[in-house]
Amino acid sequence: MGRIKSIDVFRLLAITFVIAIHTTPFVIRDGDNNQLYNFLSVFINQLARFAVPFFFIISGYFWAIKIKKKQSVLRPSFIMAKKIGIIFLFWSVIYLLPLNFSAFFEYGLLGPVKVAYWHIQDLLKNPILLIFEGTRVHLWFLMSLIYALFINALFIHFGRVKELILFSVVLYLFGLLAKAYAGTPIGILIDFNTRNGPFFSTIFFTTGYVLSAFEAKAKWLWLGLAIFILGCLSHFMEIIILWKFFNTAVSQDYVFGTYFMGLGIAMLALSDHPIFSANRLAVLGRYTLGIYAIHMIYVINFAKIDRVYSSVVWEIGLIFMVLFLSIFTVILLARMSFMRKFLE
Repeated sequence: MGRIKSIDVFRLLAITFVIAIHTTPFVIRDGDNNQLYNFLSVFINQLARFAVPFFFIISGYFWAIKIKKKQSVLRPSFIMAKKIGIIFLFWSVIYLLPLNFSAFFEYGLLGPVKVAYWHIQDLLKNPILLIFEGTRVHLWFLMSLIYALFINALFIHFGRVKELILFSVVLYLFGLLAKAYAGTPIGILIDFNTRNGPFFSTIFFTTGYVLSAFEAKAKWLWLGLAIFILGCLSHFMEIIILWKFFNTAVSQDYVFGTYFMGLGIAMLALSDHPIFSANRLAVLGRYTLGIYAIHMIYVINFAKIDRVYSSVVWEIGLIFMVLFLSIFTVILLARMSFMRKFLE
C-alpha cells in the first residue's frame, strides 16, 4: 500500500510533542513560584502523552498489513525486529560519544569527554537498564517496540488473537498499578519502571493490529476526535485525582485515559481525511525516526542555556529549534546511503 499522507503529518505532530516532553517547556525552576508556568508545564507535558501510544499503534498497524500481505508472521517479524535492534544498538553507541559540547564552557577543553565518561560510569552502575533503555532514556521506545512485536507475533502465529488482546490488557493494567497508581490502595510496589518493556507498548501495538482489520474511512476523523477528547478528559481527571488524594506526581507517562488519547489520534491519522493532506508536512513526517533518534543531542546541548532563560519565546522556541535542527541533520545525514538504515 502507498504512503498515507495524513499519517506522515501526524507523525510530524507527534514527534514535535515528544520533543516538547524532553525540552520541558515552562518547567518551574528552584525558587520560582509562577503558577501560570506550572500549569502550562503540566498541561503541555500531559497533552503530549498521546504521541508515543500513537507511534506504537501505527507500528502495529503497518506490521499487520505486512504480515497479511506476505501471509507469514514470524519471518517478517524477525526482519522488523532485526532492523529495530540494529537502530537501537547504533544509537546506543552514538550516545556514548562526547556529544555534550556545552560542557566546554563548564569543564574546559576536555569537558565533553569528561561528561561522556561520567555518563558511562552511571550506565555501568545499572547494566540491566541498558537492555531496556540503551544509553539514553529516549531509546526505551525501540526496545519496548521489539517486546510488543514479539508478543504479538507469537500469539498471532498460533491464532490466539483473543488471548493476545486479554494479555495486552493485563500487561497495561499491571503497568498502571505499578506506576501511576502505585501509591493508591490498589497499587503494586515494585523496583522497576513499567514504562520500559512490554507493559504499555503491547496494548498499543495490538490495537494497531486490530485496527488493520477495519477499513479506514474519512468519518474516522470525527470518531477519532471524539475518542481523543474523551481520552484527554479521562487522562487529566485521573492525574488530578492521583495528585490531590494520593500525593502522586502530577506528570505521568500513562494512566487509563492515555490509551484513548493514542487511539483517537491514530484513527484521525488513518482517516486520510483531505484536511490533513499537507504535502510539505507529510514529506517531513517521513523523517520521524531520524528526528526521534537525533533530537536528544540538541536537547542535551541546550540544557544549560535552558536553565538560564525562561521567557515564553524561549520556552516555546526551544521546541521548534530542536525540531528544525533535528530535521536539518537528518536530511543531511540521509544523503549518505549507509546512514539511511539508521534514520528511516
